[in-house]
Amino acid sequence: MVRRTKEEALETRNSLMAAALEQFCEKGIARTTLSDIATAAGVTRGAFYWHFKNKVELFEALWAQLRNPLDELAELSENPQEPQPVEKLRELIMLLLQMVVSDPVHQHIFRLMINRNELDGELREIGAHMQLMHGQFRARTARILTNAVNQGQLPADLPVELATFMLHSMVDGLIANWFADDNEVDMQAEAPVIVDAILVMLRQGFGASR
Repeated sequence: MVRRTKEEALETRNSLMAAALEQFCEKGIARTTLSDIATAAGVTRGAFYWHFKNKVELFEALWAQLRNPLDELAELSENPQEPQPVEKLRELIMLLLQMVVSDPVHQHIFRLMINRNELDGELREIGAHMQLMHGQFRARTARILTNAVNQGQLPADLPVELATFMLHSMVDGLIANWFADDNEVDMQAEAPVIVDAILVMLRQGFGASR
């Protein structure tokens, strides 16, 4: 009985998260109400509050689930036992771009990420969470680059903090411009060329200009 109750609770939680994905994609996060999510999941608002304190907490759980594939690749990239950290970094950036291009939910989340400093009201708390996640991901990127330097796959004198800043600026800028240009560039087709160009820059280092 206890096991069944736990299974039912997990099923309800998963239903709420799936319904939230659908509603966020259809209406946007700001315009989606708790009632919308509960109704779409086929549960009561009381059931919603059993699993999540509010929409912000649900969003945080949802984002943690969505970024799992990225986290897995990042863990491999920063692992000192990984023989090809730069190749794993390439896979990580490619997966990120693929998510943005192919999934409307990720597109919506990354639009919020780009404009996180402009969010207000209920979304301000989501913006603060995104700012925290962005900082954590930058720290993880620095560890990945340090791992690659230690393994001789990037120049020994690579300024890791600067390289991290530049890498995030280029990837964030690429996504922001893709949104701004109304998806004019075929990101799915061009991503390998773009990512490889970024990695060439990292492999060459910044010695000539410093």
